[in-house]
Amino acid sequence: MVVSRAEKKSNVIVVMSKNFQSFLVVVVFALSAILTQAQTTGASVAAIPQGMITFAIPHGSISYLSLPLTNNPTYTGSVSAMTSTTISVGDSPAPFTSSLTSAGSPYFVKFLSGNEMGRVLLVTGNTTSSLTLDATDNNSGSSVFLDTTGFNVQTGDTFEIFPGDTLASVFGAGTTQSPLLLTGATNVGMSDVVCLLTKCSMPAATYYFNTNTGTWVQYGSKVNANNTVIYPYSALTIARRANHPDTTLVLGGRVAEVAPQIKVIGNETVFTSTHYAADVALSKLQFGANWVTGTSVGTADTLGVWNPSLNHFESYYQMPDSTWRKYPDATTDQSNTVITAGSLTTIAKRGLVTGASTFIQSPLPYSLD
Repeated sequence: MVVSRAEKKSNVIVVMSKNFQSFLVVVVFALSAILTQAQTTGASVAAIPQGMITFAIPHGSISYLSLPLTNNPTYTGSVSAMTSTTISVGDSPAPFTSSLTSAGSPYFVKFLSGNEMGRVLLVTGNTTSSLTLDATDNNSGSSVFLDTTGFNVQTGDTFEIFPGDTLASVFGAGTTQSPLLLTGATNVGMSDVVCLLTKCSMPAATYYFNTNTGTWVQYGSKVNANNTVIYPYSALTIARRANHPDTTLVLGGRVAEVAPQIKVIGNETVFTSTHYAADVALSKLQFGANWVTGTSVGTADTLGVWNPSLNHFESYYQMPDSTWRKYPDATTDQSNTVITAGSLTTIAKRGLVTGASTFIQSPLPYSLD
């Protein structure tokens, strides 16, 4: 797929639902030359490929999906200094004049160059010229600090800041200004349910809109969870009750402009996605030296792809000759198998990993030229 800022007006990808469990994905990229006014510096940020993705959420089923679009950047700059969890800039005047950690308004940093290009980190604090970042990458208990040997951020590395999303911003908060997309109820057994997924060994964080409190709450709690952060490119499920009508989830944003760093955990399986708002054939996934190939699913790193027509994950692994196989068929080349835009995936990593080996990265499946 080629996405051109200047020449192509739109690009449409349609994946038709094959059965009741499936969801429809429509991606439309409107590539106008838009300049986004930076909130923090007043400087303009270069034009970015814009898009919209629509998921059909059928009633009486669970939809498995990821969020492959992000919000537009509000600041771009370069690192002037760093520690294990902070980066600083040398702009004058100092650019970060307001808090980037207000409840309900999360911000993220994405590195655009350097060793950690494509890594996305939540901003947890800021001064007028520095940002404190969460080094866990949404994987609890598995931090990779910015000064890790061989993977460290360097002076001059470029990055951008963009606003993130919450349960309320994606699914509504039950107000006129923020209408509720899903259907709430007084208890989790009667309402639609959103599950945010991280590690397969960790229970999913389960949320529903409680009509008694008028807010999103986590299952087992009555505390307002409207401001719960939904990480970019993250995996989630939506359970739509059988007595609720079909609905759609429509999200706008921009495509990934650099190849993403996908966080993994050694000897663990994590929920993730391709991070791309485009169909990707397995043959296009070139994860490099950090990806373990092998002659069986038991010796290689494993990519799980949710198959809605079968209602389960299918496991793929890469042979030493770079071709792909699907467990348990070890003979048929699956390299042309396509992962559709917005699909949910899992990655099972073999062996212990630290520092740079905690991330895998595959080239963009499209061109921005």
